[in-house]
Amino acid sequence: MNKKRTLTEINQKIKKGIANILSVQELIDRLKDGEKIQFEDVDVITTATKGLMSGVSGIFSLRLTPPKRVRKFTDVLVNGIPGYPGPCPNEFLGIIDFILYGTAQSETIENYSGGKLFRDLVEGKEVEIKAKSENGEIIEKTMTLDDFQFARMMGTRQAIKNYFAMVNPSETPVETIFSVLPFEGNCSQLTFSGCGAMNPFQNDPNAEIFGVGTKILVNGQIGYIIGPGTRNDRLKPNLQTICDFKGMSPEYMGALKTSYGLESICAIAIPIPILNEKIWNNIVKSDHDVPLVVLNVVGREKLGVITYGDVWDDNFLIIHNHKKCKDCTECPVEVQCPTGAFNPEKGIDRSLCFNCGTCVTICPKKAFNVDLKRVKVKLNNNDQLLEIPVVLRESDRHGAIKLAEKLKKMILNEEFIIKEPTGKLEFYPRVF
Repeated sequence: MNKKRTLTEINQKIKKGIANILSVQELIDRLKDGEKIQFEDVDVITTATKGLMSGVSGIFSLRLTPPKRVRKFTDVLVNGIPGYPGPCPNEFLGIIDFILYGTAQSETIENYSGGKLFRDLVEGKEVEIKAKSENGEIIEKTMTLDDFQFARMMGTRQAIKNYFAMVNPSETPVETIFSVLPFEGNCSQLTFSGCGAMNPFQNDPNAEIFGVGTKILVNGQIGYIIGPGTRNDRLKPNLQTICDFKGMSPEYMGALKTSYGLESICAIAIPIPILNEKIWNNIVKSDHDVPLVVLNVVGREKLGVITYGDVWDDNFLIIHNHKKCKDCTECPVEVQCPTGAFNPEKGIDRSLCFNCGTCVTICPKKAFNVDLKRVKVKLNNNDQLLEIPVVLRESDRHGAIKLAEKLKKMILNEEFIIKEPTGKLEFYPRVF
């Protein structure tokens, strides 16, 4: 017999303060401690992921001049980053609508991208707007997010079910978005992406619970799923989302500098109400249950398979021992930290730290501590079991856990009401 409960029943329990809500990490930890947890014990599971999501962009509308001064604007730079005006002409209104990509690079500020701009806006910092009108007039203004009439983040491909681990089998180092430093060859290093068992699609693989119109958290603010993401197939499902920039939390945002440019950071959390035993049985019980495919960083052909349990094991947070930082004339971590989160005098800025592990890899004094793991993998056409050290994690499991806990608290406090989706997510045929 398939046991069931309705969303109305769950919401009534929440309202009465008797609902049982767990984050995925709480479930993993309690099961690991030997606790027996069944369908009857849990009403809602909160899932989350935080990682590099290059498909984010900002959609903005703001006033630059009084009406009648110019017909329309044709070009715009925000802190030197090009945006794309249109499609609304806003003729003679003095208003510009534009899209700005998270991976777009600034023409005037070194190592500055749309991802960093989005975080600056959410932090309340002033930004420089420079726009050109149809007749060539240049308008320059300094503004903050509060001055924008409309500011939304749209994600075109987010919360991918699980991503990949990468190695470089060639003899030549490769500059790539999958490394912070040039990716060394001969399979001597491994990097990976994905929050494993925390990921929403790992816990609702066929999108039976969340869908079009589902309420979610994007960087800590309430947003919505607006449809399937680009290249959304059953092997690699993902989401398209929308959310107001106002109310987001900066700690879940920003950019990470790779050896091939800046990539945007974003975090998504989704509740999964446990409506029946089938849904409960889909809830991931361990990172060891989630495969992690190892690819060649050049060409992306499959070389082997490990699991997220091989790379995630309560090793989520980077710890810094400042006593070991003495006698360094120049700190390589301060120079190379891909989010600019470390200063030898102040230590780790936790609001910026991505817990990627670069500091652990490059610090000559071993002042940073976390077990990055060494994974054992048998690569294709090689009977030998290789042991490869992890040198970079391009997802922040600690941040994902934190966001899942935030969502849990918001649900319990009735600040976030779980509702039914308005439609199903469509899975595209896999043609590539």
